[in-house]
Amino acid sequence: MISQTVLRKYIMYARENATGSVAITVRHVESLIRLAEAHAKMHLRSYVCDEDVDVAVRVILESFISTQKASIMRQMRRNFDRHLNFNRDHNELLLYLLKQLVKDQLHYERARHADEALTTVAVAESDFIEKVSFLFRFPLKTRFASCVEMNFTA
Repeated sequence: MISQTVLRKYIMYARENATGSVAITVRHVESLIRLAEAHAKMHLRSYVCDEDVDVAVRVILESFISTQKASIMRQMRRNFDRHLNFNRDHNELLLYLLKQLVKDQLHYERARHADEALTTVAVAESDFIEKVSFLFRFPLKTRFASCVEMNFTA
């Protein structure tokens, strides 16, 4: 037999440390269904397919993640990247990745050379290909121009 105090302590410990699931209510499920149905109607279909559900999940996740604090938002975007990037234009994703790399490199260079004014920032092609390969989950076969001039506002 387990004493009541040990059982209470165990339950409190389990509540504090239990992770791995996301709380979802009936309202969330109903919203998911409505969004999937709306997406199907936009495509003039009388039935809902997997793509409609995936788009509905992406919309709900984007909405939920955008309400979080910045640190939690970054972690959640990493955890749910497959759902968030579903059915996005590949060029849009490639440009977003490139902008992120430029922004990171710009922060690094500004920290390194605080007194100098930066006019250009170089991003290694291998870093870009590595990020793209990770995102699309397959090796990137195409080659990009090793020197591309772009104007970004960071």
